[in-house]
Amino acid sequence: MSPIYFNEKEIVLPGQLLAEGKFISGEGTYTIGDKVYSSQIGFAKYKDGEISIIPLKGPYIPKKDDVVIGIVIDIKPNVIDIDLGSGFRAILKVPKFSEIKNLRIGDVIIGKIMYSGLKGIILNHEEGIKKIDKGLIIKIISTKIPRIIGRKGSMINLLKKETGCEIFIGRNGLIVINGPSPNNEFAVASAIRMIEKEAHTSGLTDRINNLLKKWSEKYGK
Repeated sequence: MSPIYFNEKEIVLPGQLLAEGKFISGEGTYTIGDKVYSSQIGFAKYKDGEISIIPLKGPYIPKKDDVVIGIVIDIKPNVIDIDLGSGFRAILKVPKFSEIKNLRIGDVIIGKIMYSGLKGIILNHEEGIKKIDKGLIIKIISTKIPRIIGRKGSMINLLKKETGCEIFIGRNGLIVINGPSPNNEFAVASAIRMIEKEAHTSGLTDRINNLLKKWSEKYGK
């Protein structure tokens, strides 16, 4: 196998050589010849032949197929404006006969980006636009979303299992937590803040487990 010059969870720097050989240059990387380099500070990742970087910090950049959470801020005859946070506004084109027409200003929705470019950001009304009726909404640094989800969903599944909360995650850094009680929702919010702060450290899953265990002992599930 062609050589890879980074370890799992290693923070890499711009210009650092990451791999050499037949690799796909993913997000946050560039190539010179057959060598792949990092173009930013972050965690290097290898998956299915692709080398990419998960940045430590940075603004959310909307991309096609991103699942995002937003707030309805304006309703026009055939278009609804959605605030995605971080200065981004998306539009949702409303078909003539659609339940989407029932949205109101202030409603929170989750949906998928169909287009992001010179024409703005357009949400796909045909794929899973859903109104989130209740819950606690928080915002985190969007680059930490993959760590909130965890490998194969391990971290988010842990939070759901231990608290009984439903958790909606937007790639734009907005998260809605809907639990059986405010205590459960705030337990998840506390855990997410810890993950956001300590995402680059080892043993994080154990610390989250301990945090939720202490919460459970104090309040019960």
